[in-house]
Amino acid sequence: MLQDETIARNRGQVGLHSQDDGTSFEEFLVAYDGQHAEWFPDGRVEVQMAASEQHQSILIFLLSLLNLYLSLRQIGRVLIAPFVMKTHDDLPAREPDLMIILNANLDRIQPTRLAGPADIAIEIVSVESVERDYGAKFAEYEAAGVQEYWLLDPIRQAARVHELVMLNDRAVYQVRPLDPQGRLTSGLLPGFALDPRLMWQDAPPTGMALIALAGEMTGLALARRDESTES
Repeated sequence: MLQDETIARNRGQVGLHSQDDGTSFEEFLVAYDGQHAEWFPDGRVEVQMAASEQHQSILIFLLSLLNLYLSLRQIGRVLIAPFVMKTHDDLPAREPDLMIILNANLDRIQPTRLAGPADIAIEIVSVESVERDYGAKFAEYEAAGVQEYWLLDPIRQAARVHELVMLNDRAVYQVRPLDPQGRLTSGLLPGFALDPRLMWQDAPPTGMALIALAGEMTGLALARRDESTES
């Protein structure tokens, strides 16, 4: 049922190049290597449209911030599209904009795919991906057991962290509240707190501002201040 609903939703998408050629998943890995494309259990492949400048700006900012954060915390890795996440034979193989894999699950990272769900999947919404990101991918990531789904929407300047919780013996997504300062937080990333307004700026933080932001999330800023005082 989930597969049928997903296929029906995505056939109506605008901005996707779809090929109905009965491609197997292994054939897909070879034929679409290096392309931002997604595979469906019916053998269909959808090649994603080129991203906008704003999309790229947010993606680069988040990738840089998460790389810094994870290297300082040493709790996992971040992967960037195009890198396919294959969770189940009955679900599409998706390529989230960013994926975070915690240390306990690093064995899921294989040379050509993520074999199993990411701990965190991050999608940056574009005009052509609204229905897909809010609808099909939400349902798929929930069913696949992705622990957190970050949905970042610059069009509406809205950002939500959906975390998987048990309700009536079923794992479902619920929105994680912002902290008292209005920042996004994660139940999987200790100390991570991001004001979403930084992503909507024409120029998100870079350089020392980015390092300082990561430092605040990891205690690095306090450590450096203490070292400076001692010297």
